[in-house]
Amino acid sequence: MNNGTRLAAVVAGLLVMLLGLGAFKLYQRGRAIEGDLVITGRTPPSGSPLSPIAPPIPAAQPAQTTATAIEAPKPSTIVVHVAGAVRKPGVYHLAPDARAEDALKAAGGAKPGANLDAINLAAHVEDGKQLYVPTRVEHPEGGAPEQTAQAVPTAASAAHKPGRATSASPSHAQKLTNPGQGTVNINTASVEELQRLPGVGPSYAVRILQFRKENGPFTSADQLMDVSGIGPKKFEKIKPFVRLK
Repeated sequence: MNNGTRLAAVVAGLLVMLLGLGAFKLYQRGRAIEGDLVITGRTPPSGSPLSPIAPPIPAAQPAQTTATAIEAPKPSTIVVHVAGAVRKPGVYHLAPDARAEDALKAAGGAKPGANLDAINLAAHVEDGKQLYVPTRVEHPEGGAPEQTAQAVPTAASAAHKPGRATSASPSHAQKLTNPGQGTVNINTASVEELQRLPGVGPSYAVRILQFRKENGPFTSADQLMDVSGIGPKKFEKIKPFVRLK
């Protein structure tokens, strides 16, 4: 064996010894740390062979979206009562954006003598409301009430012609409270006279007058219950003050 080969063998031996010594020290250090962890419960310093690995941080979960309130569906139709001087009075189902003109067409149009100037044909009709078309006898003047197209003509406008001074509706003192004070002939009474009956205001007086015009004279007081809005309870209040002749 020459000198070069011997030198290489010595160097190789030294490297093996160094590697073995390093591995032995590393093994001792790990044992010491492990003993420290088990006996004292202390966490090994960061970077040591036995330092615990931090658990992965879970990815942020997307926030759950709260359920939004569902809007109630809009009605597909509205219900309107068309009455007065129309060819087919009754209850009609119309589109939600219907106007008074549409309700009038649904009722077959106006009768001769109807005063269409007394209502606003361009106004939207409302669900559950009544559109009343007066005659020129009931309401000789033009000009629809500004608030809604469903307003019923006032007693003053229905009872008086243009150019005459209109009087106010009967006061509470003129209302009949006892049959001994008198009765009202529902076959001849005017709008104002009809308002003397208990519970009868301008709108009911106009309805009674219109019913009488469309169906002829009353033959029985009970026919008042055929007038729109007059039920058994209201009729019982009116009946003692009613006469037919």
